[in-house]
Amino acid sequence: MSENIDDYPGQNVLISYLKERGIKSSYRGFLDISSDIISTTISSTDTVNNLDAIWFRHFLKEIKSLFNQETYVEIRNKANEEQFRFTNYFQKFWQKIIREHKKENLAPTLAPTVAPYSNETSENETSEVLQLDSNKTNKNTEKITFQVKQVKDDNTDNTDIEEHSSNEYWKKQNNNLAPFVTFYSNETSAIKLSEVSQSNSNKTNKYTEKITQQKGKLKRVRDDNADTENLSNEYWKKQNQILRQNKNNLVYRHVVDDALLIASAYESLIADNIIPFIKILKTSLLSRSRMSLSSANEPVLQAIVEKLIPLKYCIPELLLVMNGKKPKGSGRFGYSDIFILSNEGNNNIILELKYISLIGLINSNQKNNFGANELENLDKILENENEESVLKRSYTYWSKNDKKTNLITIGETLNNGLNQLNSYMKTISKGKAINYSSSGVFDERVKITKSKPNKLKGFVILVIGFRRILWKSANEVTTNYIYNKI
Repeated sequence: MSENIDDYPGQNVLISYLKERGIKSSYRGFLDISSDIISTTISSTDTVNNLDAIWFRHFLKEIKSLFNQETYVEIRNKANEEQFRFTNYFQKFWQKIIREHKKENLAPTLAPTVAPYSNETSENETSEVLQLDSNKTNKNTEKITFQVKQVKDDNTDNTDIEEHSSNEYWKKQNNNLAPFVTFYSNETSAIKLSEVSQSNSNKTNKYTEKITQQKGKLKRVRDDNADTENLSNEYWKKQNQILRQNKNNLVYRHVVDDALLIASAYESLIADNIIPFIKILKTSLLSRSRMSLSSANEPVLQAIVEKLIPLKYCIPELLLVMNGKKPKGSGRFGYSDIFILSNEGNNNIILELKYISLIGLINSNQKNNFGANELENLDKILENENEESVLKRSYTYWSKNDKKTNLITIGETLNNGLNQLNSYMKTISKGKAINYSSSGVFDERVKITKSKPNKLKGFVILVIGFRRILWKSANEVTTNYIYNKI
């Protein structure tokens, strides 16, 4: 049997676990019983962060395909909570997996192998050769593997980066860019492998026909995308050249690290996993001075969040016509805080941001004098306080509509934000507003076109001070439009 290109090592183990445990499934529970399997699926360039992100996405994908929406949401929320509560556990788990992998691979291999991350197609083809023609000698197998490796080497431009051991960092970063750089070489490798395998095709007509069909399909893909891929390869060659020229520059290292974290968090967010984004948001908040705790507000939070999303896919303060029948200033217009576009144009994310000032929490207790040290101490207390207790806390804020100071609980603010988010999502799902009297998106920065049904997803993010972040996910909304930034 041929393996589907979307399959991955360990998928059957994950699916079996989910089917057996059902609604009691948990991400941590799966890792606990599957460490031996997982350790065989990683490569020498994998890191703690990217391993956790990859397997968490696998986990969410499989529960979504196996269970109904209600069960999926319950397991997903439990997994999100685990990610946030057991950060140290997951870090130690993946560090252990990486150590075990290194121990098992100390002995040098006799034949060159293909990097699993950048040559999935080639590995699938090798698998089929071994299954359908088990009488082949090890010599032939090594020949096939070496030929694939040789083609890969001919299509990559990383030799300068790999010259010295001090450049291990840049080798890892370059591997993180591998999906973009090696797409074209993957196809070439697969076709080359097909040609080698076809030399033995007299053993079975069925195998010959299958290889020929695969070769034809890959050739058509290559021909159809040749121009685009050439441009893409040229782009990444230029980027690699810049990295090589600045390989000893710490500024470039830090910028690349930050960019990769942002890209990974963005991909996870689009895949309905908000945890990586919450982590980098908290890191950004904690980089600020404690003196700014007294002046922080929602516009400050908005500016920080915007910097953590790739510019091409971020539309802040999306203009909406909520209800064209209402007069201006009375609910006709609305602004969605952050509209995050998927790189595929569908399944987009809407963020509603709320900020709770520590001064408002102190003032709710009728206290007037406070300093930076006192605010920081309260910030640290709130970081570890029970969530139920936090939600019951009251705080004061100035209401523009009422023109007075109001008292409200944090829980009420979170729920109000969720209701507001649901309203925005329903409005966005309607597509483009024809005029001020209709309802929908009324923003010149967005191109909206008719499409097949897809999902809009949303999260309310509520930040208290700099250390405590709460969030809630909204129910998905179906839309018949795709959205692209102009």
